[in-house]
Amino acid sequence: MGVLAINGGTPTRTKPFHKWPVFDEREVQALKEVVESGQWWGRVKGSKVEQFEEAFARYQHARHCIACTNGTIALYLALRAVGVKPGEEVIVPPYTFIASASSVLDVGAVPVFADIDPTTMTLDPQAVEAAITPRTSAIMAVHIAGRPCDMDALTEIARKHGLALIEDAAQAHGASWKGRRVGAIGDAGGFSFQASKNITAGEGGAVTTDSDEIAEKVWSLHNCGRSRTGEWYSHFIIGGNHRMTEWQAAILLVQLQRADELHKKRQQKCQLPQQPTA
Repeated sequence: MGVLAINGGTPTRTKPFHKWPVFDEREVQALKEVVESGQWWGRVKGSKVEQFEEAFARYQHARHCIACTNGTIALYLALRAVGVKPGEEVIVPPYTFIASASSVLDVGAVPVFADIDPTTMTLDPQAVEAAITPRTSAIMAVHIAGRPCDMDALTEIARKHGLALIEDAAQAHGASWKGRRVGAIGDAGGFSFQASKNITAGEGGAVTTDSDEIAEKVWSLHNCGRSRTGEWYSHFIIGGNHRMTEWQAAILLVQLQRADELHKKRQQKCQLPQQPTA
């Protein structure tokens, strides 16, 4: 047996890991364009936020994308938009980032944990169905580390019991379930662009959905309760200022250009070597 590196042996890795995030002159130029445009206010004056929303919706095979401040808020907006109410229950996995559960608490609902499948580390559909009570209103499918949940089984359970299905896709940019990218397979999905994510602007988030109704509700909720067709100081529901900035959107538009290339590199690096046969 070899000597551990910590005890003086030869380290397995002798070169430093690649710096993160990955960027080049394109991000710098994108930020320069925003500065020189004088239109720094995303959603209201600038154009980068809407450009990113259109591009990211296409990338994730979704009809709609609403960019917002971060992934936690994306889940909060999705939960409110599908109608989860205070006191109701939302089924979530115990193996996930805290935002999967804290976003449920933020809307006044109760997170109820259902176990994961040890082979996939994602929600076990049987455990989900066993956790349903008369107060359950939604299921949150967390695509942990980019690995999609069994969306066929969870969709069937949600329909059978009349529940909303939210996808926590914070770590799942570009991930697919049977050829369909995640995020809009359920009623709505939440993404994060925080510093550790595959596509990053330091912070940022997005809600994706195929539902026109949910998209409009999210848009209003993230923009102080306004309507797309209403006056500026007309507020139709209680919302908040959860808008993405032009700076973030400008960076994300460039990050999205290299996403597939970086995905391929990750897949190549994680391929295990073939074991010799006897």
